[in-house]
Amino acid sequence: MNDSSDRHPDVLWACVEDGFHVGSRVGEFLGYVDRQPDGSYAAFDARAQNIGRFDTLHDATSAVGSSDFAPAQPGDARDQKDGVVL
Repeated sequence: MNDSSDRHPDVLWACVEDGFHVGSRVGEFLGYVDRQPDGSYAAFDARAQNIGRFDTLHDATSAVGSSDFAPAQPGDARDQKDGVVL
């Protein structure tokens, strides 16, 4: 199942498993949303960094879609740990 967010029509969302949604923009992975046991939705960026917890799927996907996170390019300092490019 694929759908677009009303607030960010350029973001494509795919429900890959019940309660687990992944978002992309122009083929670039943005992050994901995971439904929690209490019914809330946890949103994460492309690096699996927690963006927040939300009451609705719409709010969680909107948070991922509007995240200021920019995916790292190969060799970017954010990809390095102990001098090794990940």
